[in-house]
Amino acid sequence: MGREIQKRKNRSSISKVRQKPKSKKRIQTNPIIAQSWNKNETLAQNYKRLGLTVKLNKSTGGTEKKVSDILNDVEEDVDPLNITTASKRKKEQIDVSEAKIERDPETGKIIRVVDEKLAKPNPLNDPLNDLESDDEEEEWNGIPNSQHLESQIGEVGAQTETVKALEAAARRPAAKHKRRQPEGEVRFLRELVEKYGEDYGKMARDTKINYMQRSEGDLKKRIKKLRDSSGLGG
Repeated sequence: MGREIQKRKNRSSISKVRQKPKSKKRIQTNPIIAQSWNKNETLAQNYKRLGLTVKLNKSTGGTEKKVSDILNDVEEDVDPLNITTASKRKKEQIDVSEAKIERDPETGKIIRVVDEKLAKPNPLNDPLNDLESDDEEEEWNGIPNSQHLESQIGEVGAQTETVKALEAAARRPAAKHKRRQPEGEVRFLRELVEKYGEDYGKMARDTKINYMQRSEGDLKKRIKKLRDSSGLGG
């Protein structure tokens, strides 16, 4: 009977409920970050508290808001009944100024507006001088320095202890790893030196001991390395 029920389950169109496996992503691989990690906080919350950033680019989704930010938005004195029309907003933005105009002597229509502030010098009386664009292209002054960028982004807070420890670890030079010669290589090199001394040509032609058929230069380099490591006397 149990087998028939199992067959009906397999034929059913209802998808089976499967538990989502736990993520195998290892985040706390760095021991400095692992010391200050809080399991009750999310990845973004931990990184923000430690003074790190989760993404180099701007986050596309929403960001977490603090309670203080929400309270500040509520406390703003905004009159919900004060309706500002578009015409009023435009009037507030318009700057009133004076300018000279030229009229047609026959019809009296305004031909053009002459603004003395923006008038270009025309010593040669070029008739096309007024037709040229008055907008000057901005000059590229190069990449701004870090202080200028910080002033645009905002005041940068003090570095946390985690960031200082990470920077100190990054500045620390990495220890050089010396490759040790395998025991089998050391054994056959000693046999070649005991049999032929410094004759690397005979060593290379000995197919019994030098079964890997290494060249004279390769054998010379390996024997020199073995002598430098005090693994070979003489």
